[in-house]
Formats: sequence, C-alpha cells, structure tokens
Amino acid sequence: MVLLMVTTLEGWSQRNFHKQNFAEMYNNNSIKLHPVYQCYHHNDTSSTVFYQIDLSELLYVPNDDSVYSAQAQIHYEVYYNYKAKDLLDSGSVYLFDSINFGKDNSSIGFFNVPLANNYQYLIYISLTDINNKYSVKSLLDINKLDTYNRQNFYIRGTDGLPFLQTYIDRNQSFDLVSEQNNETEIHIRYFKSNNNIAKPPMYGSEKLKRIVQSDTTYHITMDNGYSNILQLQDQGYYHFYFDSTDSKGFTVFQFTKNYPYITSPMQMLMPLRYITSKTEFKALVNSKDKKKAVEDFWVRISGNEDRAANMIKLYYNRVQNANLHFASDKEGWMTDRGMVYIVFGAPDIVYQDRKMETWKYGSPKNNKSITFNFYKVENPFTSDDYMMDRSNIYGTAWNNAIEIWRR
Repeated sequence: MVLLMVTTLEGWSQRNFHKQNFAEMYNNNSIKLHPVYQCYHHNDTSSTVFYQIDLSELLYVPNDDSVYSAQAQIHYEVYYNYKAKDLLDSGSVYLFDSINFGKDNSSIGFFNVPLANNYQYLIYISLTDINNKYSVKSLLDINKLDTYNRQNFYIRGTDGLPFLQTYIDRNQSFDLVSEQNNETEIHIRYFKSNNNIAKPPMYGSEKLKRIVQSDTTYHITMDNGYSNILQLQDQGYYHFYFDSTDSKGFTVFQFTKNYPYITSPMQMLMPLRYITSKTEFKALVNSKDKKKAVEDFWVRISGNEDRAANMIKLYYNRVQNANLHFASDKEGWMTDRGMVYIVFGAPDIVYQDRKMETWKYGSPKNNKSITFNFYKVENPFTSDDYMMDRSNIYGTAWNNAIEIWRR
C-alpha cells in the first residue's frame, strides 16, 4: 500500500452539516465502503486521525500487464462546528494498492491534522474509490478542550497497530498510549456490564446522567506515555483515568464473546425482547435448549421455515449493525438508537449536531413519517451515549412495527 498526502491551507466554505443527510453511515447493507476513523491528540498543536479501510471493498482494475490495482482518496476538512462557516484546514491522502487483489485484508493508516488545544472541532471526511468514483462521507467530533478526555488516549495491539473500536476481545493483549499526559501512574476502575435494555419509545423518560459504582479500583504504571502490555479478563468495562477528582478518561469494553457478531443462542435470544411479550420472553430465557427455542419462535411467528430463515437473517443483521454503530457503555443493540434501528430499520434521514441526532422515517407528503430525536448524554465512559426523547405519540407506530415482525 502506497500513501501520499496533499495538504490545502485555510480557506472559506459554507457547509451547514447540521442540515445534511448522513443516513448512509448507518445503512451498512446499501453502501459499498465502510471505513472506520478515530482521533487521537498526540500533542498540543496536532492530532492524529487513524483510519481502517477494507481493501476487498475497493475496485481493483487491471493495467496493460494484467496487474490489478486499487486507488482511493481520503479527503478531510476541518471546521469549528456543524454550521461550518470557516474552513480551517483541509487535505487529502491518496492510497494505491496492487498486492492485495483477491485478499481479505485491511489497510490501517493515519494522517496528522493541525489542531490546537482548548478548542472543539468537526472533521468532515470523505473516502472515494477512484476506480469507480464511489464515495462515502463521515463526521468526527473533536474535543481538544483538555488532556484528560478519551481522545487523548488510544490502545494498540502487540503488532503496534491501533484498535479503532471501543471494545476488545477477552484476554486480548494491548497497551495504552497517552503522550500528552506526562504521568507515571494511571488509575483503573472496573465496572460490571451495563445490561439495561432500552425501553420502548412511548414508555417514560430516562435520567440524563447515570450514576454508577465501580466494583474494583487499581492502578498501573506509565512510562513516557505508554503502559506495559495489558490483558483484561472479566466481562465489563475498564475506565482509565489520571485525575482522581475528574471522571474524564478512556474506557475499554469487554462485551459478550465474539462481539459485535451474533454467534451464540443467548446472543440471538436477548434482542428478541423488543418483539416479544413478557410471557414469551420469560419462556425463552427459561428454556433448556435455547437454540431450538429461538428457532421455534421464529417459525411460529413467520408461519414457515423459509420465511423464518429470511426474518432471522434480517433481524440479526440489524442487531449486528446496531452493535457496530451504537455501542456506548453497553452493547449497541441495547441502546435507544440500537432498539429503533432493529425494529424500524435504517433511517431514511439522519441529521447530526454536536448534542443530538434526528432520525426520520418515511415521507411527510403521505403523512406516514415518523421522527426520533436522540440527545447526547454526559457519560464519563463514552462519547456515544444518546437517549431518546420519549413520548406516547410513538405508541401506534411502534405497535405497527412489532406487528409487521410478527405477521
């Protein structure tokens, strides 16, 4: 993989990202590229954006010598906020590959962006497959107001490559990096898993700030911004922090085995809570053969095995996508956004701002549209915790959606 970066200096633009539809980022099945990005602040004037691209998703084309190659461009633009009046910086990274044709490999790389401390930013990123002109767009919220929040940390494997997700596998080896904080010791709080499943959208309201108690507290040493090799053995989450008076830090999650994928009968059973009655769900949980119980449930509500197989594929594909997109301090399928995604599917329209997301389904022209608002919650363990603005107006739409699943 060959990489070339071209940087453009300050200019002017009018983007208004808060009015743009970013629904494609949640529609895994309809888009061709699924890049992953993560920001890390390595010093007070510059930050790193890590990226991971699935090379098998790029189009490889042959040259005159029948050598197949792929070409891609990552273009970024930096703004202060979603209303985006001033373009602060922009640049492009060009990638060329001719050795991974026909292989199931990924490219993990990075580029540096000039970002000063004490500000918040928004980075707009587009990935373009040059060979077929196909592009996908993403937004990264950047918090550089202090050196203790999670973007001042990242974890990497023993191969030196960063992990670009908030969760790791059981007993996976890694080290923690935080170069801006010249500390010799970092504290760790361990918490048992948060297994609270989202309530239907018409039922009550949730507290906007969770209060949790740690189960274990200990510390490890840091050497010039790097920890020793670590392993986390217990399911739950581990919060790394420097200042005992400040809850900001970096959290690593260990969810169920093989997360975000659905590989066990219990992982298939639990998300059925959204489309089952209390009696049905209790019977599933208490069944001795949970795999058979889940299969029998799908056949019963669908009418035959062929339709059941299709519904199983659709439902658990949504569960898996919810895990990929909406994990917070609990598995993605358990969250408010995950629940709506599973029951209603990917939204037709997604509007974003720093403090909220708005999802729209259907068309207002035929009076069959529905809108969900999700507000970002202050949570020391994650920047991806959103709670729905619940209302009894959702009752009819919810019941209709459940009925469709159970026909």
